[in-house]
Amino acid sequence: MTRRPKNTTLMLFFFLFLSTQAFANFGAGKSYVKDGVYFSDVQLTFKLQEQQIEALASGLTLHFQLNFSIVDIRNWGIDRDIGSLSQAYSIRLNAFTGRYLITNLNIGTKVSLRSIQEVEGFFSEIKNIPLVDDSILDIEKNYSVIMQAGISAEGISQWIKTLSFWRENLDTEFEAIEWKLLD
Repeated sequence: MTRRPKNTTLMLFFFLFLSTQAFANFGAGKSYVKDGVYFSDVQLTFKLQEQQIEALASGLTLHFQLNFSIVDIRNWGIDRDIGSLSQAYSIRLNAFTGRYLITNLNIGTKVSLRSIQEVEGFFSEIKNIPLVDDSILDIEKNYSVIMQAGISAEGISQWIKTLSFWRENLDTEFEAIEWKLLD
């Protein structure tokens, strides 16, 4: 009789833990060489949470960042970092036009989209991200690309973030994904 409440409590805790995770299966990536440079295409399971959509509607800007690391995977010893780079975007809603403006913060290009579904579709497949010049790499080695991504709200002071610790958070960290640089 006492086992059932313990099991129920354990199951409730487990489901609460799962419900706070943003994405279980985040995505996949692949790399290719073009004109002496390695590029990557990334497919993501990108979906904004309800509180992030509300934050955009209230005038906040969201920052989406992809952090790439190129690592020499060794059979023995410690793996060696070859290099890293970041690809950053801002997402904001233009209150006058009702359109979402996505800005690539690395190169300054802008895209205007009609709906939140189009924004999610835009970030679900990102192509032609330059990673590294092929002259830096040794073709005989085993390289992997590790990508970590996250969404954060811009323009919120740290003390407000601290006050809202127990409330819904606008920041999301995603699972890291890894793929082979050379196939």
